[in-house]
Amino acid sequence: MDSDDWLLLRKGIWRKPLAADPLKGFQMDLIRIEPNFKDRPHTHDGFEWVYILEGGFKDQKGVHRKGDFIVNTSEGIHQASTGKDGCLMLIVWTGSVTEVGDKI
Repeated sequence: MDSDDWLLLRKGIWRKPLAADPLKGFQMDLIRIEPNFKDRPHTHDGFEWVYILEGGFKDQKGVHRKGDFIVNTSEGIHQASTGKDGCLMLIVWTGSVTEVGDKI
């Protein structure tokens, strides 16, 4: 992973910005989650459209693999974890992410 192209979003999660429209408040990124990683529980105050390109993850909605499309909204707490292959996904999203501690 070329560090010039990827930005550390938070521990274990990298982001490669692809496009953004600040006036409409959305952006599109590639997100890479490291293998065997468990993210912190968090909420979204907007939406998140996720298409898995490689690997996969599991969360409160189930197990998601390459080719799956997931929609996350502002409803509920979300926490993703990966297996040995990690995960590469394309995400279109709005708003922000707020960690909520260990409430799951």
